[in-house]
Amino acid sequence: MASNTKSRVRNTSTAVVRPKGNYKSWLTTLKQNISSARLHTSLQVNANMLMVYGYIGKEILDKQEKYGWGSGVIRRLAKDLQRAFPDTKGFSERNLVYMRQFAAEYTQDVITQTVSAKLAQAAGGNKKKAITQTVSAKLEKLPVNLFGHTLPAAMANSVIFKISWSHHVLLLDKINNIDERLWYIEQSVKNGWSVRVPDYQISTDLYQRQYKKKRSNNFHLTLPKKQSDLANQILKDPYNFDFLQISESASERELEIELTRHIEKFLLELGAGFAYVGRQFKLKLGRKEYFLDLLFYHLYLRCFIVIDLKIGEFEPEFVGKMNAYLNALNKEHCQPHDNPSIGIILCNSKDEIEVEYALQGLQHPIGVSEYRILPALPKKLRDKLPSPAQFKKVIQEFNAMYKR
Repeated sequence: MASNTKSRVRNTSTAVVRPKGNYKSWLTTLKQNISSARLHTSLQVNANMLMVYGYIGKEILDKQEKYGWGSGVIRRLAKDLQRAFPDTKGFSERNLVYMRQFAAEYTQDVITQTVSAKLAQAAGGNKKKAITQTVSAKLEKLPVNLFGHTLPAAMANSVIFKISWSHHVLLLDKINNIDERLWYIEQSVKNGWSVRVPDYQISTDLYQRQYKKKRSNNFHLTLPKKQSDLANQILKDPYNFDFLQISESASERELEIELTRHIEKFLLELGAGFAYVGRQFKLKLGRKEYFLDLLFYHLYLRCFIVIDLKIGEFEPEFVGKMNAYLNALNKEHCQPHDNPSIGIILCNSKDEIEVEYALQGLQHPIGVSEYRILPALPKKLRDKLPSPAQFKKVIQEFNAMYKR
């Protein structure tokens, strides 16, 4: 099979020419490869464009290592490629630096791992089946030897090649840890995130908040594994409500109202799949009526999610109340196709041990998380700043002067 593959590559017009000799010879070879039918067409397709960028980055790495060329070669190469391909964007010096970093970060081992993980997931966790459906077997169905290096052409199977170059530039700039970067790539693909969304999520440290949930829920004890895993993915700790500016003495009702006023940003923070049902949703427990702070329906979990907002520190009695809410909600409002409702208690602070004991023995899935807000400016500081009316007056005076 391997020899047949090699012969097919040699017989195609897109076979990559091996560079030999100095910079001038290498540049000629590089231009020939970029100009080849497959590579040139590839620049119009995202996944293949990333392969071309990876190829160029790998070429730069190889030549710098082999000949000891410094960073000056990137500046020279950028000018030469821009001159050779004036109608093709992407050959700036800055972009070539990113291509080099891209190739250095996403080695064959990393790419193969992401493909193998995908195959294992498709095999339903059956390792033997995943092993038999090897990466090599998958690659036979795709164009081979696009790079002419040891890098596989079947990169198209990797999640790395399913986001835009703009995503990669952002992630290379902002995240050093490869596992964290791969997690953001997977989330971007899974949720269809534009570049703006991971940029915001990185600023709120979403990755760390997703994994700080050791004792804060009982999902693994109260839900089937598949649903428990998904419920764990949607829970964050802490939640970041920095889009709110409320005083430290604000009430729970004020917090609730502010969150619903900023519902779009709130939903973005909650994550994909949340559908807003309402606030102060009425439940009847015996002769008394109770009101849920916020009620959502999760489209992927297929269940109601109750969010109970608490201004102060976590108290064990919060769990008992949430348990009663979930009992009533499941009995009175859930349809036969709905999964059990989930409760999330959001509070200012919590003791992990206290939360763990409070959740033990319950039949309903409940999670406890903290939240962070950006407090309003203290009164002393507010008094020293211009009022909105004063700002407006200054702007009007400036505009009047500018027109004169």
